[in-house]
Amino acid sequence: MTGKAMKSSGMFLALSIFFLCLPLTILSPDVACGQVKQMSMGTATVGGILNNIGSAMAQCVNKALPEVNITAEFTEGSTENLRLIGQKKMEIALITPQIGFSARKGTGQFKDKPIDFYAVVRMLPNGNIWVVLDKSKIRSIPEMKGQKVAVGPASGGLGVLARMQLEANGIDYKKDIQPFFMGAGEMAEALKDGAVEAAFLTEELAQMVASTHKIRPLSWDKKTLSEFMSKHPYFGEYTTPPNKIKGVDFPVLTVDNGIQLICAKEMSEEMVYKITKAIVENLECMGQIYAPAKAITPQWTATELGNPVHPGAIKYFKEKGLWKK
Repeated sequence: MTGKAMKSSGMFLALSIFFLCLPLTILSPDVACGQVKQMSMGTATVGGILNNIGSAMAQCVNKALPEVNITAEFTEGSTENLRLIGQKKMEIALITPQIGFSARKGTGQFKDKPIDFYAVVRMLPNGNIWVVLDKSKIRSIPEMKGQKVAVGPASGGLGVLARMQLEANGIDYKKDIQPFFMGAGEMAEALKDGAVEAAFLTEELAQMVASTHKIRPLSWDKKTLSEFMSKHPYFGEYTTPPNKIKGVDFPVLTVDNGIQLICAKEMSEEMVYKITKAIVENLECMGQIYAPAKAITPQWTATELGNPVHPGAIKYFKEKGLWKK
């Protein structure tokens, strides 16, 4: 090939690359060809709440922030996500704050192997409520003493949460009630059938029971809940609005087990700022894809649950008057 031909070929290649990159430049001045930031985000198993909200969030952030492409990955949940963050195999993930708190402190399943990270935003409420049928004489959580109560499985996170909540309300599950160890769906069926007097249900399962039976969720006492959260800062407070559950025309104060989007400690302030902004300003988009996300408000995203928030997220929250700390 002659020098002139080589020069023409080089010019053609340069022009080809320019025109390939041009659409991206038009879409966003911040995005140069080949500079889209690819991120894997740990969620959980198929159909779980972490995967559902993670998939919705990824779609909306990717649309709002073209220089980032987040892929929601199936994982085993919070514990695996934290370990992947610790191993630098992921930069962002969704977790329950209680498990994150344990990871940072190097306790429990992370004993002597702490994993540090930052929280970015608080995601949708994630809790269980104590439910009785409307005909029950039980009017408060402490009144479950002496009764048959479905308290979740004998092992696993759900059962641990139920026992912690009972203890906070002055109930020793070994001595003060007749505990029934069951999976989530089994508890709902047992309540409907009258096999138990009270059950520890998700809002969705409470809705299912309410479709055929009149129910009465049991609200926490405000003082008791405040003391519980003071002792366990990785839990939050959530009030189920009146009429959200069929036949329940009063608010139900309960514990939010929480969901946090977290990131690696090394993630830049600029990137976290952009992701935080994209999430908070596209909550409506997330609610259209995953209906439970409609419960998230900008104020809600800026509340802490036991784990430190990234400076980039705090910067955005302060600009919008959302940071109350």
